[in-house]
Amino acid sequence: MNVKNLLSYAFWVFLPTTLFSQQNFNATKFEKQEIALLDLISKDTISPLNIQLDGEIFKFGQTKPALSSIALIKNKKDIYVQALGTGRLFKILKNEVGDYQLQKLDSTFFNGANFHALTFSFHDTLFQLGGDGHWHIRGILTYFSNKTHEWELYSTNRQVNTFFSETYGLMYKVDYHNNKLYTSNSFIQANFPATLMVESIDSSYELDIHSHSWKTLGKTTPELMSIITQNKASLIDIGKFLVFQNYLDFYWLDFANNRYGKLNAKINNELKEAWLSLYTTNAPYKSFQFAFGNTIYFIKLNNNNDLSYKTYTIPENSFNFENNKKVYTPVNPFWDSIVNNYEEAIKSIIIGLVSIGFLIYFFIKLNKRQKIPKQVADILNQNFFHSLSVIEKELLEVLYQHHLKGETISTKLINKIVGVQQKDVMTQNKTRSDYFVKINQKFKLATQKDTSLIIKFRDSEDKRQYNYGLHEEFAKELGGLLKN
Repeated sequence: MNVKNLLSYAFWVFLPTTLFSQQNFNATKFEKQEIALLDLISKDTISPLNIQLDGEIFKFGQTKPALSSIALIKNKKDIYVQALGTGRLFKILKNEVGDYQLQKLDSTFFNGANFHALTFSFHDTLFQLGGDGHWHIRGILTYFSNKTHEWELYSTNRQVNTFFSETYGLMYKVDYHNNKLYTSNSFIQANFPATLMVESIDSSYELDIHSHSWKTLGKTTPELMSIITQNKASLIDIGKFLVFQNYLDFYWLDFANNRYGKLNAKINNELKEAWLSLYTTNAPYKSFQFAFGNTIYFIKLNNNNDLSYKTYTIPENSFNFENNKKVYTPVNPFWDSIVNNYEEAIKSIIIGLVSIGFLIYFFIKLNKRQKIPKQVADILNQNFFHSLSVIEKELLEVLYQHHLKGETISTKLINKIVGVQQKDVMTQNKTRSDYFVKINQKFKLATQKDTSLIIKFRDSEDKRQYNYGLHEEFAKELGGLLKN
């Protein structure tokens, strides 16, 4: 086939896609949970909304390829659906009889590099920051062009690599009034491509959307970073504040004024009651939260995907500014100058001080080691056990049963327990790691132990694989907790 014939063939193949890529089509197979959610959010015609939904539960008429998550964006009356991991973008419409349908907006063939991207609207334009895919975390900002029907690059002075998932903590806030986007941290793949391990950079960033300029605000405080890494609840926009949940404590955060804190005690207790009234159940469920104005919506989906919800309206005086803390430690130009001029000398001094500190700590620990009384240890073990989630307890139960047989458990079985057996390898690795890290963190924090409860071993037959088991020292105590 000569070049002329090849070009002619390509023209006729791609012409239908180009001509009809923005045509309406009826989504006749919208699921009941999708209709229920659209009915709920379409009642509000003012407030913006951007949330990520589980792609296995909310598909909005899409079936191929399988989606990990869906970005749902609302800008006043307009509702958009973006299939993360692809460039596909749809607008939700209602026909004459009140049924929902999709209008395809994009003409893109893009696929695979924007899973878990931060997707949001800003002055009638849809933006997308970061995301992961193809074993890489990206830091570019794109916007959807109504002229080209593609996601175009929105050039900035630097890249901030970031993505949003339950495995890694991140706070982000769109400040519509001041034309800013804030993030609490970013991510780096330090040893890529040797490993796929992801590390968090504990710096807060600000993007001025109008000037296309990123700047580092400062080092995110360790206390806030600790809360972020534990937080798996949705980030809820309440005006200029971001409300988020850590266990059953509710916090507010204000990036622009570098402050955060707990909601006042009365409001916190009422929010706990609203949360517990919906989510305290032995039956499995999925959940997420969002807000319109000052009203928080707690959403629950049962095993049949029946949607139910509770609301709570936060009064304006709920934000306690008396005991607020810093989000980040501001950048100090004077200190930066010293660091730049005397970097090597400072490194040597720090290494020396750390070495001396380690030796002092080691000798103090060696000389003053105390054994925790049994009665106190029992209480601490109970506190640890009560802090576990249902899935975490199930993991420990399986680990214990295998331990009694002198066996470890494989990654394949773990994937099945945590529900990621159908996911890609990177998601499986992240999810497994997250569960075991959290269990070990809770164990060390509650029991004051220095050793991890769950340890990993190389597979005897395949040295590339890891199996997991219990630390022999704590297995007997764990067995007592599981029996009770």
